[in-house]
Amino acid sequence: MYSIKIIGSLKNLTWSSGHFVPDNVKCKNLHGHDYSMDIVLNNLELKDNGMTVDFTIIKTIIKPVIERLDHKFIVPEIDLKENKNNGFYDIYVNNEYKATMRKDEIYVFKYPVGSAEYLAKYFYDEIWTELNKMDNNVNMEIIVHEGPGNIAIYGV
Repeated sequence: MYSIKIIGSLKNLTWSSGHFVPDNVKCKNLHGHDYSMDIVLNNLELKDNGMTVDFTIIKTIIKPVIERLDHKFIVPEIDLKENKNNGFYDIYVNNEYKATMRKDEIYVFKYPVGSAEYLAKYFYDEIWTELNKMDNNVNMEIIVHEGPGNIAIYGV
């Protein structure tokens, strides 16, 4: 098996976002992190060019996905309600009002919680769609660093 790994903190695969984790004593409050993302790709065979997957192509796929989250507040779509003022969302967690934010400050997250684990799955799903168009023999692992020392991993 051949593997490549891109270390996000060294290759500018980084972003800053806010979030909350409702059922956690400390993390239920609105707060933020500096994140980075690593990616590991494995393939049983090399391509004719001698590579598992071209590093540049992978980074080209990843960067727009990261940019959607950078300097945004990650809010699950189930926690958002339209505000009477156009251009704003009200954030409700377990039917309790949390905050009001401008729509352009929020990334509407399709997963139930903006945790590092779900961020890893989000990146996997978004990147896999594009990667699979190029090579269906590769498998992938996504590693999300939520600040220094805290990681979540999703993949096969």
